[in-house]
Amino acid sequence: MKIAVIGGGTAGCMIAAHISKYFPEFELYHIYSSTIPSIGVGEGSFPLFREWIHKITGLSFAALQERCKVTRKFGIQFENWGVKHQQFMHNFYPQNVEHAYHISAIEVVKLLQEHISATYLDKKISSIESDGVEIELKFEDNSQLAVDFAFDARGFPKSFESNDYENIPLIPTNAALVRRGPAVISLSATRSIARPHGWIFVIPLTTHTSYGYIYNSSVNSIAEIETDLNKFLQDEKVETSGNAKRLNFPNFTCKTFFDGSLFKVGNAASFIEPLEATSLALVLLEMVLASDFVLKGLYAAKNKREKFDELTIKAINDFLYEKVWETSLFISWHYAEGSRFKTDFWDFAKSNFDREIKNLEKRGLTDDFQKHLQAGSKLDSWQYLGINDTDCERPLFGFFKSLSFHEMGQGIGYYS
Repeated sequence: MKIAVIGGGTAGCMIAAHISKYFPEFELYHIYSSTIPSIGVGEGSFPLFREWIHKITGLSFAALQERCKVTRKFGIQFENWGVKHQQFMHNFYPQNVEHAYHISAIEVVKLLQEHISATYLDKKISSIESDGVEIELKFEDNSQLAVDFAFDARGFPKSFESNDYENIPLIPTNAALVRRGPAVISLSATRSIARPHGWIFVIPLTTHTSYGYIYNSSVNSIAEIETDLNKFLQDEKVETSGNAKRLNFPNFTCKTFFDGSLFKVGNAASFIEPLEATSLALVLLEMVLASDFVLKGLYAAKNKREKFDELTIKAINDFLYEKVWETSLFISWHYAEGSRFKTDFWDFAKSNFDREIKNLEKRGLTDDFQKHLQAGSKLDSWQYLGINDTDCERPLFGFFKSLSFHEMGQGIGYYS
C-alpha cells in the first residue's frame, strides 16, 4: 500500500514520523521541495504533543531539551486582558502538574526527520488528483506518482477561491511581527500581553525567547506595530537580535478534510491565530482520526484498496469542521471584554465578537458554547484549582473544558 505525505514542515514531519513508527508496513513517500522554507514559527503546544513526541522519539526530557531547546509550559499568563485583573493564568490541569512544551519549530522538524522511514522525493507538486480511492500526484518536472492514499501538509492554500474553504471572521487578527531576544529561563508559561494594537506573545526557549506582536493589518499599520513592539521591548529591557519576521495569516477552515483518499492536515486544512497555541493540537487530532479510521482500515485491507464508507468520511469531516469552529469561538471570546487599552484595535475586536457571535447564533452554532459558559460560571474559584481535566465529565468544547471557561471568564471579567 503506497502512502504519500506531502509537505516538509512540522505537520508533514509529524504525520510521516507517526506512520513510520505505527504503520511501518506501508510503502511511505515523503514529498517536499528543499527550496521551499517552512514558516519556522509556532513554538507553543498542548500536553498531548508532549506525550506524543516522547513516544515517537524515545527521548528523555533532558535529551529533548538539548535537541529542541525545550522549556516546560504550565499554561498561558494573560496580562492586561479584560477589565478585571491585570494578570491571570489559564492553566493546564491539574495545576502545576500537567504541562506542555515550548519547543523550537525548526529543531523539532530536524528531530522528526530522523524518525521517518520513507522514500524522500525532493520535488514540487503541480497538481493532486483524487477520486476518493486513488491519488495521482503530478510534479513540476512532469513526472508523476500514483499512490493509494496521501496527506496534504503543504501549508496555507495558494488560493481560497474554492467553495471548500471558509473564512473565520470571529478572529480579529491576521498578521504577526516576530523578533528574537535572549533566553528567559525562569518563565514556565507563555506570556500573552494585551497591547494597544493587539497582543504580544512571549515564548521562552533555552537558547532564546520569541516575541511576536499579533495584530490586524487592516486596523493598524506596520509602522504602528513596530513602534509599540519597540516600546514594549525597551520597557522589558530586551535587546533583540537578527531581523524581524513579518507574517500574514488567514483564519480559515476547509469543509472537506478527507475525501476518501486525500487527508488535509495542519495549515493546509485550517488555521486559527496562535492565542491558545492550538495548531499542533489540531494536527494531533487529525493524526489520531486518520490512524484510527483510515490507516488501520488500509492496513487491514492489505493490497485490496476499497472505497471508504461515505458515512465515515462525513463523520470525520463534520467532527473536524466543528472542532475548528468551536476552538475559534473559544479564542474569539478572549476579546469579549476588551483590554485596558481603549484603541481602534480593541474597539474593533470587541464589536467584531459581538457581531459575529450573533451570526453564529443564527446558524445554531452557539448552543454548546452557552452551556460551557454557564458551567464555567458555576465552578467554585477555590475548589477547581486541584481538579484534573479527566475528572470533568462535560465533553470538550474545541480543546477546552468548563475549567478553561471558568479561568478565562473570571480572568477577563466576563462573569462579573
